[in-house]
Amino acid sequence: MELTPALSATQVVLIMEKTEEILERTGLGVRHPVLLARCRTAGARVDEAEGRVRFPRPVLRELLAAVPATYTIAGAGGRRHVVGDDAAPTACLAIVTDPWIIDYGTGEPRRPRLDDLRRHTAIAQALPAVVATSLMDFPLTDVPEPISSLRALEEWALGQDKHFYNMATDMVRYRHYLALAEILFAGRDHGGAAMTVAVGSLSPLAFSNLNADFLLDACGRGFPVVPTVCPIAGMTSPYSVAGTLLQSNVEVIGMAALTQAARRGNPYLYAVGPSVGHMRSTHDMYYTLDKVLWKVASVQLGKAYHMPVAAECGGSMTYRYDQQNGAEGMLFMLGALTSGAHLLSGIGSTHNAIGMSAEMMLIHTAWLAASQYLQRGIRTDDTRLGVENIEQAGPGGNFLMDDLTLRFLRSDEFFSHELFDHSGGSEPNAPSLLARAHQRAEQIAARTRSPHSEAVQERIRRYFADEYRKLGA
Repeated sequence: MELTPALSATQVVLIMEKTEEILERTGLGVRHPVLLARCRTAGARVDEAEGRVRFPRPVLRELLAAVPATYTIAGAGGRRHVVGDDAAPTACLAIVTDPWIIDYGTGEPRRPRLDDLRRHTAIAQALPAVVATSLMDFPLTDVPEPISSLRALEEWALGQDKHFYNMATDMVRYRHYLALAEILFAGRDHGGAAMTVAVGSLSPLAFSNLNADFLLDACGRGFPVVPTVCPIAGMTSPYSVAGTLLQSNVEVIGMAALTQAARRGNPYLYAVGPSVGHMRSTHDMYYTLDKVLWKVASVQLGKAYHMPVAAECGGSMTYRYDQQNGAEGMLFMLGALTSGAHLLSGIGSTHNAIGMSAEMMLIHTAWLAASQYLQRGIRTDDTRLGVENIEQAGPGGNFLMDDLTLRFLRSDEFFSHELFDHSGGSEPNAPSLLARAHQRAEQIAARTRSPHSEAVQERIRRYFADEYRKLGA
């Protein structure tokens, strides 16, 4: 099963052409002297006084051709995954904290605590489809400043050994991630695969010196770069679905060119996160249904450039576990999966992308299983068509003891998932999907153990103890 493409082949070419036009005529706002020098060396037109980099079309195409079609990521636990391989199993990125946590007991949003981060990290570690995790820099309410964010980073590092995203908000935190990579890999050569570095753009079409520092350091070490390109329609991008898509593409392709100007052949992941501005309240509406169109279209564009592509999955405008949440989340998941994206990001995210919960992490994986089942379609091999079985049963027969029934009874022929209620009303008090997800989350949390050796755990604790002392804590 596939959703209808958001763009026709003609529209894909049109957006690529207009992207080249904008990057050649208008360009990007860049003021970092080192990055400007790299761009000039690569053949771009650089105006230092204006703080502008423009890419002539031949130069842009040459830089984009240097983006690897695949690259490998690694976790400290030894798991490796090739991003960009169409034949690879579905891979996901999970978040472990957000500004708001949807409390299971009250059903309402609240600020994150240390036990939330532990639970979410344990779940991300336990989910086979999750190959990477990320941590938003948001303080914990039950850990005092100035060490709150640092304590969250320590707990996350202790609880998981998968590939991780460096989503630093300043160079101090960026260096903490570098230190963690050295500790977790214990001197083993990871070849730049230990972490992915998130680099933001300032919509429209601008690039801060801090993000230039992140980009240059990441490329200097061979770390994959993922852009955080999040234009808001009507506020920082045109108030149209197509205009915001075009600007998203301009910014992500512009950053790809900057990445290759910094270091040819550096791994780069095509990813965009556009949203809609609510023009009455000025709120950023991140998970409206427009997102389904944008994510499918962005994957089409990323693949047209022969780049590895990520797409957000799941997600909802509401924090409530209601029909809207289910409808939006399942459509987003199905859209992301069938788009052919190489990495599905945002496992656990809900509440307009500023909230999450342990239950949503598990519900998203259930929706992923449902989407994979629908994508598979109907298998019509000779065995499954059951011609002989139908003829053997004949008029008025039954298939209760048929060999096909016995053969497929405990197979994946029909959809089933441990979180879904399949009782059909035959069990009036059967637990809901949410209750089952909560029960599963509690089971995972109860048997949580650090995946690292005692020696690695000790090095992590010693590193953070030194950092706490520097802060006077």
